[in-house]
Amino acid sequence: MTVSVSVYDLATAQADYPAWASQPKRTLLLCSHPRSGSTLLGESLYSTGLFGCPLEYFHRGFRPAFAERWQAPTMHSLLGAAKRYRTNPRGVFSVKIFWQDIEDMVEELEPSLLEELRDSPNSPVVPEAYRRLHALLNTWFPQPSFIHLNRQDRVRQAISALVATFTRQWRSIPGQGRQHPVEEVAYDYERILGLIAFADRSHAHWRGFFAANSIRPYTLCYEDLIAEESPVLRSLLDQLGYTGVLPARRMQRQADPGSEKMLARFLREYLARSSVSD
Repeated sequence: MTVSVSVYDLATAQADYPAWASQPKRTLLLCSHPRSGSTLLGESLYSTGLFGCPLEYFHRGFRPAFAERWQAPTMHSLLGAAKRYRTNPRGVFSVKIFWQDIEDMVEELEPSLLEELRDSPNSPVVPEAYRRLHALLNTWFPQPSFIHLNRQDRVRQAISALVATFTRQWRSIPGQGRQHPVEEVAYDYERILGLIAFADRSHAHWRGFFAANSIRPYTLCYEDLIAEESPVLRSLLDQLGYTGVLPARRMQRQADPGSEKMLARFLREYLARSSVSD
C-alpha cells in the first residue's frame, strides 16, 4: 500500500480568514464521528464560500498545530482564536466536532459537568446533563445550527478507522502530499469490535443530546452523501441558504481491496463466533 502524507491545506494559515473582531453571527456545528464522511461534507460546505471552514479545531489530532500557530495553549484561548481566525467575512463560524471533542472541551472548560456526561450501563446520562451542555454550547458557539452526520455501515467505518490510524492517512486528495509505501495493515478482530462500540456510543450521545434539547438537526448519512449529485447534500445546502451548483469534489474514496478483504474476514469470524455462542 502507498499512502500520501501531508499537512491538510485547509488547516494552514493560507485558509485563515481576515481576523474577525467580534462574536460570530452564526455557528454551524457538524456533529459526527471519525470516518463518517465529515471531511467530505466539510469541504463541500467550505467550497460554497458561505459557510466557513468546518475543521476539528478542538480535536486531539488537529489541536496542537492550531494551538501553536495561534499561540493558544488553553482550550479557552483556542476557542477565542478559532472564532477570530476561522469566522468568515459573513460572520459564519463552522466547526466539525466529535463527541470525544465535546468531552475534552467540557473537561477543561466546565469540569463539574464531565462526570454527568460519562455514561455506563448502570448510570446513563440524564437529560438534565445534556441540557446543561446545550447551554454551554450556546455560550461557546453563538447562534448554533446542528448538522448530524453518521454512517450506516458500522463495520466499514471501524475498518476505515483502523486503516487510517495505522497509515496516518485521513484523506485522499490528488496533488497533496508525498507518496511512500507502508506495511499491510494488520487485521485485529477485537479492535474492530471496539471501534464499532466507540462509534455507537458517540452517536448515542448525539441522539440523546438532540432529544433532551428538542433539537431537530439537519441529518444525513455517509452512504447518501457520497452519491453522485447527492440529493441529500443538495437539500442541506438549500436549507442553509445556498442555491448555487453543487461544489466539485476533490476528495477520493480511500477504500481499497485490502479493506474489503478485511471486511470479509471480520464478517466470517463474527458469524463463526456467533454460531459458537448460540
